[in-house]
This record gives sequence, C-alpha cells and structure tokens, in this order.
Amino acid sequence: MKRIMPKLEKMIQKIEECPSSLWILLSSFVSLILIRILIENWVTGENAHRSFFIFYEFFDSFLIAYLVSLWIIHKILKVSFKKAANILIWGYSVIIIPPLVDYVMSHGKGFWSFYTFDSLSGLIKRFFTFFGDRPDIGITYGVRAEILIAVLLILVYAYLKSKSILKSAFVSFLVYATLFILGTFPSWITIAVQGISIGFSKVTEIDAVQMFFSPFSLFSKDIYQVNDALIVKVNMIYLLIISAIILLGLFRYQKERFCSFLKNIRFPQVFYHGGLLIAGIGIGFAFSQKTVPINFFNALGFLVVLDAVILSWLASVVVNDIFDEKIDTKTNSYRPLIKKTFSLSEYKAMGLIFFAFSIYLASLVNLKISFLLIVYQGIAWTYSAWPMRLKRFAFVSTFVSSVASLMIFFAGYSLVTDSQIFLEIPFQIIILLIIAYTLSIPIKDFKDIEGDKGDEVYTVPVVFGEYWGKIIVASGILLSFLLSVILLNEFRLFWWAIILGGVSFWLVAKMRKSSSESLVNYRNIFWWILGTVSIYGIVLVRIVFL
Repeated sequence: MKRIMPKLEKMIQKIEECPSSLWILLSSFVSLILIRILIENWVTGENAHRSFFIFYEFFDSFLIAYLVSLWIIHKILKVSFKKAANILIWGYSVIIIPPLVDYVMSHGKGFWSFYTFDSLSGLIKRFFTFFGDRPDIGITYGVRAEILIAVLLILVYAYLKSKSILKSAFVSFLVYATLFILGTFPSWITIAVQGISIGFSKVTEIDAVQMFFSPFSLFSKDIYQVNDALIVKVNMIYLLIISAIILLGLFRYQKERFCSFLKNIRFPQVFYHGGLLIAGIGIGFAFSQKTVPINFFNALGFLVVLDAVILSWLASVVVNDIFDEKIDTKTNSYRPLIKKTFSLSEYKAMGLIFFAFSIYLASLVNLKISFLLIVYQGIAWTYSAWPMRLKRFAFVSTFVSSVASLMIFFAGYSLVTDSQIFLEIPFQIIILLIIAYTLSIPIKDFKDIEGDKGDEVYTVPVVFGEYWGKIIVASGILLSFLLSVILLNEFRLFWWAIILGGVSFWLVAKMRKSSSESLVNYRNIFWWILGTVSIYGIVLVRIVFL
C-alpha cells in the first residue's frame, strides 16, 4: 500500500495538470455520452428517434451530477476548479459501464434502466439500502455498479487529497446523495408538487409513475410514448436547474465578470423579447381557438422556451458588442469588452455557448422554435457583422430588426398552434408588427449618436439630427398606434390609440441626453415606451379578443 499510494498521487497529479479548456472538457463530456448512447443502441437496439431523447436524458442528468460534484470537491477538498474538472472528466468514463453490465447480467436480454419511483418513506429506505430491491428494472445492476465505482473513486481521491478518513467519507457521501437524488428524481418532484395538496407523506409510487409516464400534450406537441414523456418532463426541469446552477456559480465565483455582463444585457430588450414571445402565444390562442391547460409541465415548457429566447438575445448582444467596439469606446464605456472584463476570445466563446444552449433548450420543447432561433441569430449577424453590417443604413437596420423580432413572435405562435403554419396569422397583423417595429426601434439609437457618427453608422438621429430625429421617431410610434386601429379594423381602439400614442410621442420628443436634464432620457426611453405599449396591448386584447 505504501508503494501504491505515491504512484496514485503522481498519476492523479498528472491528470489534474493536463492541458484543458472549456471546449476540451465539453467535447470530452459529449464524446463520453455519445459512446454511452452507441453502446445502448448496440445492446438494446434503440432507434435514432429514441437516441435523440436519450441524449437529453444523459447530457442533462450527467451535467448536473458533474457540476454538483465539481462544487463539492472544490469547496470541501479545496481543489481548484480546473484540477477538479480534469479529474471528474476522467472519472466520467464509468458512464459506459451500465449497459455492458446489464447485458451480461441479463444474458443478452437487457434490463429496463430509467429511474426508481417510490413514496417519501420508501425513498428514505432505498437511500440506506443502495436503491433497495429490483436491480433488474429502474436502477439496474449496471447503474448500481456505475454509482458504486464512482463513489469509491471519489472516496480514494478525497482521501489522497485530504489525508482525512472523515473528510473523504463525507465527500463520497455527498456525491452518493447527489446521484441518489438524480436516480429517484421524478419521485422527489412528484412529492414536492402533489404533496402540497394531498400531504407529502401520502404521495405514492403510483402517483409518481402517473405524473411522469403518462402521455401528455406540451402545448401543441403531443407526446404519446411513455419513455419520451418521462424524458421530456424530467429534462425540462433539469434544464432550468442547470441554468440556475450556472447563474449561481458565476455570481459566486466570477462576481465581477457576472455583474459586468449583467449590466450589459439591456434589460428593456429582455422584457421586449419576453413580451414578443407572450404576444405570439396570445395570437396563437386567439386564432387557433385551441385550449391549452395551465398545468405544471406546460408552465415548465414556457419557462424553457423563454430561457432559450433570452439566451438567443444574449448571443446577439455578444455579436453586436464585438463589432461595435469602436462605437462603444465613445458612448458605452461600461461594456465588458471596453472595460477588458473579458478577452475577445472569451467573449466569442460566451456567444457560442449562449447560441448553442438556446437551440438545445428550444429543441426539447419544439424543433420549429429551434429553427426560428437559428434564423433570428442569422438576422442578428447580418445586422451587426461585416461585410453586410446592415445596421449602418437608416430604416434598413430597423426593418431587419423588425424581422428578427417577428421570429420571436412566431416562436410563441408555434408553441401553441396545432398546424404551426404562419400563414394562418392574418396578414394585416404581420404588416402592423413590421411597420410598428421598423418605426419604433430607432429610439435605441439616440444614446449612440456620437459613436455611430464616428463609425459611419447612419441611424435616424445621425441622418436627421437629434431634434428632427426625435420628431420622426415619435411620429412613427404615433403612426403605429393609429395603424393598429385601421389594420385591425377595430375603431373602438381609436381614442386609446390617440391617447397612448400621443403620450408616446410626447415622451420621445421630450427625452434628453442625460438624467440630469430630464426624467425621460436616451437610456431609459425604452422603458417608458414599453409601458405605454404594454397598456395599449392589454386594452387591445380586451377589446379585440375577449
């Protein structure tokens, strides 16, 4: 043992110090999952459709286990994130074990591996009996072997790092608890959701099975296969948990960078994109006359799509900041690239991650929404990036932005409609939206006048000057309100359009460069207009659709 320990420590040290980066770790992680899926296909004969869902199941659950284990090792053993990440990615090779063990134990027939379902008292018992009985279904022989090996490896690593039996036992216990919760995850969610109404101790195994295995409709998407229903339901929760873990981790360990980027995300635009999604959902309900029940899983589906839309916006922010660096030097000095909070390569990596993760989230709920977000990102690229950089041309830039906005609106419409054919939306509504967005979006350009001039970006205020630029934009917003009355052929909206359009005109005309000059200024005007438009939207819905 005395000879083995130094060799183990030396080997672990080499693994810890291996060259790595986020891309290397992510590529290795995905590669291991793909190998696991290949083995699953080989021993169980799964088809391509099931492999798509299985990837979600493995990627999300393993990523949560990885992130939690990473934090445990860093926090308790005081190992750097880089070293812990390298060790864990090596240890994750154990994920290929379950299908092979199950294949051997079942004599080539295979076992049905998924989750263990039980009541609260049953889960507590299973925790202390290593998942209890029936290793031929749910948490199978192979999965138990995987978990046992993983916990033992963590135990050995923790002891080598701490030289403390107590600390190493505690670390391995926490890892086991994490893996146990993930292995019984649907039961815990059922207890949390249904326990509120019937009592936490009264939720049974049958309740959990019914909640997660029953076929269901996720807005317009009907999911009949019980395995697919389980995976979609569980992974919507996983995706939101992953988002929360990453946000908390960044706030805790990269606070300066996190706050710098948070300050840069343009919160009015975040609310604007969320509003577009909700508006699309509302129009979908109105014209499809489809009734979608408000339940736990539809609420989760909406949150996942909203998360995807926000990430798409953040990806476009990164692209815009990269190509607007010259402008931002003069007018937006707080932005991360200008303050050197991130290097250019780090910022590009962030943009790619936001984009990829937005598509990944959306595809679980609705593949068409994923396509729309890809189109949205393509439009955002032509808007900001060379050689086209369409933002340089007045009204062309805002027309392009209006088309991008329509993609988010269509995403909401796709979420709730059966046919998902955009031509079912009355043409006058699409025309109204394009005109309104094209005429209204230039309000964002007033704060960048100096920088836009220096970079030869010809926005409305640059071409027409500040005074006439404000009059033109204010008139465009008022015209948008009035056009809604005509194009929707609803003259009960007339006085509301006059009043709220007039207020919007006055707000834009009276805005000033800084808050010291006026309560309404170039940097907060979007909030004011968002308020008047929101009020008008509520009135419009009540009059036209209710």
